[in-house]
Amino acid sequence: MAPFRRPSNGRSPLVNQQSQITAFFSKSASSPSPSSSSLVPSSKQTPKSQPNPNPNPKPKRSPSPSPTTPSPLQTKRKKPLLVIGPSPSPSPSPSPSTPEFPNKLYGKEVVNKRIRVYWPLDQSWYDGSVKSFDKVSGKHLIQYDDAEEELLDLVKEKVEWGEEQVPRKFRRLRRVSVIEDDEEEEAVANAEEVENDDDSTDEDWGKNVETQVAEDVSEEDMDMEDEDEDHDDEDAVASGERMRGKNFESRKRKTSGGGKFVAESKKRKSAGDAKKSTGKVTLDGNGGKLVVPKDNGSGNASHVVVDAAERFGMRETQKLRFLGQDRRDANRRRPGDVNYDPTTLYLPSDFVKSLSGGQRQWWEFKSKHMDKVLFFKMGKFYELFEMDAHVGAKELDLQYMKGDQPHCGFPEKNFSINVEKLARKGYRVLVVEQTETPEQLELRRKEKGSKDKVVKREICAVVTKGTLTEGEMMSTNPEASYLMAVTESCQILANDQEHIFGICVVDVATSKVILGQFQDDPECSALCCLLSELRPVEIIKPAKLLSSETERVLLRHTRSPLVNELVPLSEFWDAEKTVCEVKAIYSCINKQSVSSSTNDANLHATESSLEDGFSSLPDVLSELVNAGDDGSYALSALGGSLFYLKQAFMDETLLRFAKFELLPCSGFSDIGQRPYMMLDAAALENLEIFENSRNGDSSGTLYAQLNHCVTAFGKRLLKTWLARPLYHLDSIRERQDAVAGLKGVNLPYALEFRKDLTRLPDMERLLARIFASSEANGRNANKVVLYEDASKKQLQEFISALRGCELMTKACSSFGVILENVGSRLLHHLLTPGKGFPDIHSVLKHFKDSFDWVEANNSGRIIPRDGVDMEYDSACRTVKEVESSLNIHAKEQRKLLGDLSINYVTIGKDAYLLEVPESLSGSVPRNYELRSSKKGFFRYWNPTVKKLIGELSHAEAEKESKLKSILHRLVGRFCEHHNKWRQLVSTIAELDVLISLAIASDYYEGPTCRPIISGLSCPDEVPSLCANSLGHPVLRSDSLGKSTFVPNNVIIGGSGNASFILLTGPNMGGKSTLLRQVCLAVILAQVGADVPAESFEMSPVDRIFVRMGAKDHIMAGQSTFLTELLETASMLSLATRNSLVALDELGRGTSTSDGQAIAESVLEHFVHKVQCRGMFSTHYHRLALDYQEDPKVSLCHMACQVGGVGGLEEVTFLYRLTPGACPKSYGVNVARIAGLPDSILHKAAAKSQEFEGMYGKHRKGSKDKLPIQSWDDKVTSLIQHLVKVAANLNCHVDAESIGVNSLNEMQHRARMLLKQN
Repeated sequence: MAPFRRPSNGRSPLVNQQSQITAFFSKSASSPSPSSSSLVPSSKQTPKSQPNPNPNPKPKRSPSPSPTTPSPLQTKRKKPLLVIGPSPSPSPSPSPSTPEFPNKLYGKEVVNKRIRVYWPLDQSWYDGSVKSFDKVSGKHLIQYDDAEEELLDLVKEKVEWGEEQVPRKFRRLRRVSVIEDDEEEEAVANAEEVENDDDSTDEDWGKNVETQVAEDVSEEDMDMEDEDEDHDDEDAVASGERMRGKNFESRKRKTSGGGKFVAESKKRKSAGDAKKSTGKVTLDGNGGKLVVPKDNGSGNASHVVVDAAERFGMRETQKLRFLGQDRRDANRRRPGDVNYDPTTLYLPSDFVKSLSGGQRQWWEFKSKHMDKVLFFKMGKFYELFEMDAHVGAKELDLQYMKGDQPHCGFPEKNFSINVEKLARKGYRVLVVEQTETPEQLELRRKEKGSKDKVVKREICAVVTKGTLTEGEMMSTNPEASYLMAVTESCQILANDQEHIFGICVVDVATSKVILGQFQDDPECSALCCLLSELRPVEIIKPAKLLSSETERVLLRHTRSPLVNELVPLSEFWDAEKTVCEVKAIYSCINKQSVSSSTNDANLHATESSLEDGFSSLPDVLSELVNAGDDGSYALSALGGSLFYLKQAFMDETLLRFAKFELLPCSGFSDIGQRPYMMLDAAALENLEIFENSRNGDSSGTLYAQLNHCVTAFGKRLLKTWLARPLYHLDSIRERQDAVAGLKGVNLPYALEFRKDLTRLPDMERLLARIFASSEANGRNANKVVLYEDASKKQLQEFISALRGCELMTKACSSFGVILENVGSRLLHHLLTPGKGFPDIHSVLKHFKDSFDWVEANNSGRIIPRDGVDMEYDSACRTVKEVESSLNIHAKEQRKLLGDLSINYVTIGKDAYLLEVPESLSGSVPRNYELRSSKKGFFRYWNPTVKKLIGELSHAEAEKESKLKSILHRLVGRFCEHHNKWRQLVSTIAELDVLISLAIASDYYEGPTCRPIISGLSCPDEVPSLCANSLGHPVLRSDSLGKSTFVPNNVIIGGSGNASFILLTGPNMGGKSTLLRQVCLAVILAQVGADVPAESFEMSPVDRIFVRMGAKDHIMAGQSTFLTELLETASMLSLATRNSLVALDELGRGTSTSDGQAIAESVLEHFVHKVQCRGMFSTHYHRLALDYQEDPKVSLCHMACQVGGVGGLEEVTFLYRLTPGACPKSYGVNVARIAGLPDSILHKAAAKSQEFEGMYGKHRKGSKDKLPIQSWDDKVTSLIQHLVKVAANLNCHVDAESIGVNSLNEMQHRARMLLKQN
């Protein structure tokens, strides 16, 4: 139940907490309205008892003046609500002449008649008309003149008929029941609680506010009513109350000429059915034109929304013109200016002068961050104003507060949910926290003479897609959200543009930083590959510095990332400035760590040792610095990332605990020296490694097939392994040995190990949050005023991390028993303590012995055991010493007075009172101070006791202070071992992925085998690939309906075998599937997994090129055919002898002659120039004729059986790879399967035969293998010759003789062509 305030000065206890600061954006003067009437309900104010005619009645404004009405409290029984208003004078009662109608049954005869309905609570009549009659319920639907509707039983109502009255221009009060005594008592109790713990009021918030009724703030379920009330600003500030209603003014509804004053859309609850109004007003991202959403589908016009839009829009037009046509940035540049900055806003001086202190504070933040949504902290709530309120209403389903200014908000506890929602939707959220309480403000005003009337607020976080570190969706989604900074240098070499890219990839949630610099081709193939693999959610780039080709690549190979443009040099730092900034940060970090771990004598010597060279930099950064120009762009990209993260208060924390890695494609070394197979963007997409082509998710992909990991960090590692399969033989065999070692007799242990891991949270992200919490910055800063118990949540996460580390350690120790049966070096390394498995037993024992984890998790505070914390132990000793002194003093007083019964007692707030029998009262020393007495006893303090009590109080306060800071110190000690914790997580992730690969083979269909991968013994040896009964790793018969998957034998390369397969066959015969199948098998083999085949042997593949499928890139200005040729061009320039090429129907995007010519030329290049392994599927059957004698090309086709049905060919697909070429493609058969009409099919079959007769006959080529010219090519040549002759006839003197000879020759050629056809 929502808390309520104590009634004061006739004020309602039902002040809506959510509507806290409506007056924050309201400056109009409020006319005083004295209201001191009692809240005691009277019988006259009790609404008549009746069934609720409308499950969701809209609250109507009470006519003013009106009598004071009682305020029912919102209890667990969900009593209806009543609005409290002032009562300067009684409302007019209904006229005595009002006719009293006897109870009469009304039916259809009154439909469409005018009616007046008396509302006893308002003591007013309201006009409307009868719209319809419901026979079942006997009720009439009444539509009032303000468009509100209500079902009424007219027999039970006081009504008048036929009088045409001008509609009253006030809102009706809701029909409610009167408050009950027990509910009022509960309200007062709740009001006291709220008064004591809420201190968010600013001095200028309470001006002309409309108080509103809250149902339950925890449910954000707000019904808003108008209320007139008087309150004193200064009293509110002094008491620190969080009130939204002060200096109330009676507001009448506007006339139709000026637009109706309509309450904002609300959530309303009926019995068992919650219905939510969809009325929201939205603005564009730059605070532009108001947009009114469509009708909510209820069949009624959404007049509330329209009126809200009109009201907000009218106000914006009149008061906020600087947001529209007059908009300028902070430097007064207009939008058309080249240097216009849309993230800032110029505020006119006259507008600023008209603002209150709180308004000015909000606009100061907003005008510097127009591209962000402000979460503006006010007490226990985050408030959204102006254009941000529209975002909150649209995206977060928040409800507008009343008033002319757009305004909504939510409680502090919903921060993480709402900030994640907005960030996921692409918004930038600026978090402005309160860094001062009203009491601290008052103290500052008194001590420093400050004239500030509002508490201090500061920017404490900027949250975006790439800077999210926690949230509900993150906990369920293991996918990394990468932030990528890109910079480049373009060079023109031999009429070709080459790019040098500097890349910095940051996963803020895990503190991983990947840096790299590489040289790329004109098509930016390496960058495309990186973008396709990582899919960054946020891009950081220097403004107007990247080439147009790079911009196109960023657009094409990403999925709607948030793009941030930084000013070169000043924001996107160069390498030199980046190194200076990083060194400064690491120097501070090292000094802090040194000062906490060394004594003063060694401090100076240690500090001086940090000044030289790169001793304070991590190895990866030192390597890039030492690389000079070969690392400068990577460092610049790091600089851009750090500047961006600095705005989010994440730069220092990130660098302190960053896990740096070098990008695998970094450097300029030869590809053969790199440890990974390269998979470019086309290969990742066409082979559906991570995303399928249907909807972009992971179902049906190779990743989904292999992903049996049980940890989130294991899933992320598997993605990395798939994107970069191994290339070096030793690495591949080592991983194969590890996968094999997890099968057979060791499989039960592996499965038990996996079962243990299922209880783990996302330890990689959890540790990163723990490390970040050790730094007091951003929202973790000590000065930030938070009302939710943040320390308890932090403690629970800390204990969760400790339990996770303990669980991982025990699981690894238990799993180590398999080492007796395993010869794998990798498994021995991972499971041997002190090697891959860090020896952290002693560290964990320290934390285990430090405090009771269970008790701390439940209570939310740590009580350290003895010897754990020196500062706390010292404070405890001081307390005990003082208590001991008190006990000794008591013994002395017993001896002095001669009575052993004298003891200390505690009465109320007085502790350690010496209780002396009354009989000894004459013997007590004069310095005894009598504090209290009871029958037979007197209780005293003496100077010694008072002094010791003071010392005890101070000691206990010090002990409590140390107790509160114990968590911070323990987390600090935990973070000292961050490398060990990270290594433990990395080991667990690798074991998780290895087990996943080991059990993945159980999900294949058919036989599986461990691939045999062998290197080339000499340079002249031909690379090979030989698979026997090769299946598909993803497709299974159960997913193919009635069909079964057909395995095939594939031989490519090797001694005495062709290195290329030229594949023909019918449409839908399985050619593309075979190409993918072979490529996926190669990837599996080099990842270290088993392959679905009886046997599989190959030499390593350094790169896989795949060209299949028809797709265009309109946004990049690339047609289908151009896209196809760009990918082919990349293959031609980058393929090596050890590459694998898969080309599917190259050349189909243009004319037959051009496509066939391109296909043949490309095939010729790969076969005879590159000499790599490959597969080339085509429907150009002439290629098969041209290569039937070439030993380097193997002609194969996908077998089928052809029959006849109704004069049409019916093809049965056998999906078997068969030697030889296929005579035709049987496209008409596919048309038949697709259901084209028979008439079209027969005509198509006839045309097909005609075209085959026309284009299919070739002159038998000579043995010199010169290019063969088809009949249509010869016709084309003849026509071209004819055009040339015609041109010569116009310019030669002897044109007649030349023309006659040429025409005779062409006539002869034409006759020969006709004879051939």
